[in-house]
Amino acid sequence: MFKDTWNPTPEEIKRWAYSKDKIPEQDWELAVYSDDNISMICSFVDDPKCMPKHRRFFLRCLYVYTGDIVRGQHSESMASLLDLLNQLEQTARSQELQAWITRSKELIESPENYTYAYWGLSSKYV
Repeated sequence: MFKDTWNPTPEEIKRWAYSKDKIPEQDWELAVYSDDNISMICSFVDDPKCMPKHRRFFLRCLYVYTGDIVRGQHSESMASLLDLLNQLEQTARSQELQAWITRSKELIESPENYTYAYWGLSSKYV
């Protein structure tokens, strides 16, 4: 399904999202999330046709993405993330995506509240 599991194309990620295949690699969230893929990942979280276990996977990607940006104090990426959050706030349908938006904004405002347990690979939010 993937030419390179650690460098998947958007098309490969999309095929996987709607398949019954298992997560191909441990910690694969790190390979999937990127600035270029975040909008697509949000659409999977919001799409009831996406496999439920894969929706949870993509939701974990979003929490890790936010956590990495805030923890790394990447101000340019943080500004881009905040723009995306503001846009998504108007269109997000699922409670899960709305919760990620709200929690991400709160973390951006109070980065000292970062904990790996909630913003890392096994996010307790998911």
